[in-house]
Amino acid sequence: MNEEVNISNLLLKVSEYNDNQKELDMIKKAYEYANKKHFNQKRITGDDYITHPLNVAMILTDLNADYMAICAALLHDTIEDAGSSVMELEKLFGHEIASLVDSVTEINKINFKSNDDAEAANQRKILVGLANDVRVLIIKMADRLHNMRTLYVFSPEKQKKKAKETLEILTPVAHRLG
Repeated sequence: MNEEVNISNLLLKVSEYNDNQKELDMIKKAYEYANKKHFNQKRITGDDYITHPLNVAMILTDLNADYMAICAALLHDTIEDAGSSVMELEKLFGHEIASLVDSVTEINKINFKSNDDAEAANQRKILVGLANDVRVLIIKMADRLHNMRTLYVFSPEKQKKKAKETLEILTPVAHRLG
């Protein structure tokens, strides 16, 4: 993805399949909130942190994700990395979006590592069990996809570790989801 992702082209892409102005406004509100919360944060790549949730949300547009999933993608690191609370998100964005963000946050707490097939299978079951909404898994997959696209910033050892856990744990789940 060579084109810089920003809120304008995200909204343009969503509007190709969703013309509900209230829902588009909610996406913009989620972006503005996340951008404020991640202000002055940088990724290891040196990019402003907001580029990550924007890219995750853009990946979801390829699946024609609903506005709640797009909002949750934009907000997915605000609890873990920016000091937001589920209650605050619920007040601003509603229960369903806050619940999606909270579930993605819970999945992110799992230490994905496997030394054998049985352990990897068990971790896949835990991952699926934690997701009470399939959109949580889809957001997690989009999150990992964007992280894999920026894997070059890590040491070869860490690249191999992340690639292995992606192949053994997340890829089979993504395959099952289609």
